[in-house]
Amino acid sequence: MKIYTIGYEGINAKSFMAWLRNYKIDIVADIRYRPLSRKKGFSKNCLRESLSENDIEYLGFPSLGVPKEIRDELKDTGNYKSFFKKYRESLTSKNEELFELFDKIQSGKRIALLCFEHDPNKCHRVILAEQIKKMSNNGFEISHLNPF
Repeated sequence: MKIYTIGYEGINAKSFMAWLRNYKIDIVADIRYRPLSRKKGFSKNCLRESLSENDIEYLGFPSLGVPKEIRDELKDTGNYKSFFKKYRESLTSKNEELFELFDKIQSGKRIALLCFEHDPNKCHRVILAEQIKKMSNNGFEISHLNPF
């Protein structure tokens, strides 16, 4: 089983939907702290509607987003090592949400963790995917979808 991740930076909504269909994604798990976007088609309600039109379920997990104080520190320092460490620590209080995602993947659903950043190595979704993989005793594989 796989955990998919995807960022929508640099892609339009139409291409994004085609990419999800190409990978037969069943569920998009929006893990943005604030599921809003200046980019057309990617704010929560518009995204949910577009996904529904493509037979893809939308699940919002804003609690799995990066807390503001951690985001602000990254903006000030550019220190990704500290950013990822603090985000990983913040996940210790998110067991309910983690198990919900784990169960969806375990059930065979093709789920993609969604955030903005194109590069997963500059996004918290890489840490979240690793945490879920760890919960599976490394039974899940991580696949970072790259629409470019």
